[in-house]
Amino acid sequence: MNEPMIDSFFASPQRSSDDEVELERVKLANNPMIKEMLEGFPDLALILNDNRQLVAFNSKAGAYVPPEIGGSVYGLRPGEAVNCIHSYEMPAGCGTSKFCVECGAGQAIVATQQNNRAAVEECRITRRVKNVEESLDLRVHTSLFKVDGKDYTLFSIQDIASEKRRFALERIFFHDILNTAGALHGLISLLPDAEPEELPDIENSLPKISSQLINEILAQRQLLSAESGTLTPEMQSLSLSEILDESGVLYQGHDTAREKKIVVVPLKNEVSFTSDKTLLVRSIGNLIKNALEASHKGDEVRISAEVSSKEIFFNVWNNTVMPLSVQVQMFQRSFSTKSPKGRGIGTYSVKLIVEQYLKGRVTFVSDEEQKTIFTITVPR
Repeated sequence: MNEPMIDSFFASPQRSSDDEVELERVKLANNPMIKEMLEGFPDLALILNDNRQLVAFNSKAGAYVPPEIGGSVYGLRPGEAVNCIHSYEMPAGCGTSKFCVECGAGQAIVATQQNNRAAVEECRITRRVKNVEESLDLRVHTSLFKVDGKDYTLFSIQDIASEKRRFALERIFFHDILNTAGALHGLISLLPDAEPEELPDIENSLPKISSQLINEILAQRQLLSAESGTLTPEMQSLSLSEILDESGVLYQGHDTAREKKIVVVPLKNEVSFTSDKTLLVRSIGNLIKNALEASHKGDEVRISAEVSSKEIFFNVWNNTVMPLSVQVQMFQRSFSTKSPKGRGIGTYSVKLIVEQYLKGRVTFVSDEEQKTIFTITVPR
């Protein structure tokens, strides 16, 4: 028996016809108060009809519409107008996919239309511009107003990308890096009073922790370069087993690995391939760190590789299952399961670097049968 078709996982799939949208567009365009109100906003401002379709917008809106959209945006929904990667996953468009359940913009619009009250939500949108994915961090404001007795939704945004970056930097430099620097300082302070038998352990730990500190600083610099488009990969011939081994030891001494086991599954045959060693190892390392953070004491994180005639697959497995609400937001820059502010850059940076600089792709599965597996695929 066939399962019934689902029209929407979140908001109403109903849409106004082109003729209905045009009538509303003309009515609002002929109202001078509407234009004056919209132009008073410092950033994008839209007016939506009761089916969440654009019927008016200000001059700032043009900066958010990518060239792929083309033609008129009247009648589109906000996600469709900015080319959100999820806006065409369902036949009814923006607001109806599984992702839309977690979308701050969709939540704000629906709350305003259903409850007749203003709403403010943070919204993370991944969109496609000139065939490249781009992340937007926005604060969305919605409110209801009437024109000739008909309800409309005023939708405005504030770009908070710089605010999110600042939170990320604060979290990294004031938490992660200070923790590592503190551990390094603690070991150094032990040296003068250490017993002879304690010195080998301290001396072995010092290079590991100092390398970890340098790696964390370099990773942040690398991410900023990648986002600005100034990162230049250094492609070279690499050994697959060497990449696996280096990735496997990257977080062996890290706090997140305490009472957990990192297992590198040995290769059957050695393979050579071409990529950027630093970018690839750091990307795999980011996935390992995320897997460790998701795991519990006594758990195992496994790193393995598979090979086809054209591609190399790096797999990072852990024994947990992510909720759907986490899965649909996994690669967004400011999303995190660990902190409300500034931690969501791990998987985002992996996807950015692998897909835009290593010409590969990043995917994952997370279910009760397979648990969670992240896969980095790069050309051979």
